[in-house]
Amino acid sequence: MAEYSSSRGSSDSASGASSGPARKPFFKRRKSCPFTGDKAPAIDWKDVRMLGKFISERGKIVPSRITAVSQKKQRELAKAIKNARFMALLPYVRTETEFKPRAPREGGYSRDGGGGRDGGSSYTPREPREGGYNRDSSSSERS
Repeated sequence: MAEYSSSRGSSDSASGASSGPARKPFFKRRKSCPFTGDKAPAIDWKDVRMLGKFISERGKIVPSRITAVSQKKQRELAKAIKNARFMALLPYVRTETEFKPRAPREGGYSRDGGGGRDGGSSYTPREPREGGYNRDSSSSERS
């Protein structure tokens, strides 16, 4: 079998120790645009189910490098999503209440005010220092 070698020098070859044959170069399969072809669906702002596939769970438009949509169709898709948002068919932003709530962490900070494992508040206010922040004549005391 032939060994594959990379064009860049590696640290193994510089030290002289080789741990085996070099790795095969990564083969990236070319994705095809889902909106091109004979049976491809048309981009329509009224088709909310189809547009929802190209929106993240936060409500952002998913980039074409992830969805493999061509540049021309990505522009059409973005216009359709924005039009559907304007017509109130899609939300601009999805709030946290629409998500499935996560289980609270143990011992960490929580928004309900109860910190720590005992359930009580871990914050206790300090007593103000002598003089405090509200000094009446701070400039005359320093002289």
